Amino acid sequence: MNKRAQETMGMPFGVIFAIFLIVVFVVVAFIAISNFLDIGNASKVGMFYQDLQTEVNKARNSQSSEFEFKINLPNKIEKVCFANLSAKITSNFEDYEMIKNYDIYEANTFLLPPENAENMQWKNINYINITKITESKNPYCVLVSNNLKIKKDFYDKLVKIE
Repeated sequence: MNKRAQETMGMPFGVIFAIFLIVVFVVVAFIAISNFLDIGNASKVGMFYQDLQTEVNKARNSQSSEFEFKINLPNKIEKVCFANLSAKITSNFEDYEMIKNYDIYEANTFLLPPENAENMQWKNINYINITKITESKNPYCVLVSNNLKIKKDFYDKLVKIE
């Protein structure tokens, strides 16, 4: 039997279909890997907020405390900012422009740039003295490459972050 109709391009239909399936599987694999990496970045942001709150709670529950907190965030995030958006803005207006829209939330901690924060751009960290933190600079921003200094003196009720 002569089946020339199946071999119009010199390859049987089964081979062409197999190549097509391989290409589809490779594309789907890349999409899945990309989504898993995004989940990893989102979990890093969530864990940062949780770890920061835990360390602030530890400092608050101690009589006095002073220690470094290592910032561990995805590479695209450049700064961690603490701001009192209801007070007068006294420093870097570029940073303020990125977070000014969050004044409707009860938030005091922000990640910059917000579009890289995996939809967790802001958070309200309890027991920090935002008035003292933003006394000289509002918003007070720290580069991600630096560490945060968590401090509480003997007579303080709230924790200060430097």
